[in-house]
Amino acid sequence: MKKEKILRDHYNTISYSKAHWSLLKEKRENAIKLLEIFIKEGFKPYVHGSVARGDIHKASDIDIIFLAQIPVFQIEFILNKNGFENYFREIIMATPLDVIKLYIHLSELESITVPLSKIDKKFIEFYDFGGKINLNQLKSDIRVAGIDKRLILIKPNLQGHDEMSIIGNEAIVAKEVNISINAVNERKKILLRREKYGRTGVFLKKEIQINESTEEILKKLAIRKSIVRKKLFKR
Repeated sequence: MKKEKILRDHYNTISYSKAHWSLLKEKRENAIKLLEIFIKEGFKPYVHGSVARGDIHKASDIDIIFLAQIPVFQIEFILNKNGFENYFREIIMATPLDVIKLYIHLSELESITVPLSKIDKKFIEFYDFGGKINLNQLKSDIRVAGIDKRLILIKPNLQGHDEMSIIGNEAIVAKEVNISINAVNERKKILLRREKYGRTGVFLKKEIQINESTEEILKKLAIRKSIVRKKLFKR
């Protein structure tokens, strides 16, 4: 996939075509189906990113996120009960300071993120930064403001969306997406560093085989890595 370039001093207004609105509707309908299978079981997932904002394209992912620790076996049981079987799982910890997460890839363009260790404000603000919505908002055709990988604020309007670079507009952007300016500056710093030096490796990445349980792999990682052990048993 082509790397998205960070834009500076950028302002634009985008009007969506009929094809864009149709594609957005299709992706949101698929997102609704995924959210509903968990909500009827009492959970509260969100959709994160371009599907929440509206600035989608054909290769846009449907990213489902849980903002609370949930026993992973429950998530996997619900998926299996609803006909999802051949999904790919991996445990990711981007840096030693980050939350340990489970990524469940249902398909090339559909994934679920479940926190495995205690979450904090930083974790939640990451998803607010990119934009997140719940099932009721999806069903009401609501789109929310969020920031894409170009460091562009996407602010929905009736015809499409307005775009504005967050560089030099950090305070305005923080208010638009309802997060702290510190969170905006930290995310900006990370993406600017990535632009300059390229994407670096993650601190921890462990694929889970089809015959392995997530809990089993977590226990093994905790035995081998003290930072994982501290994260998992932090209160």
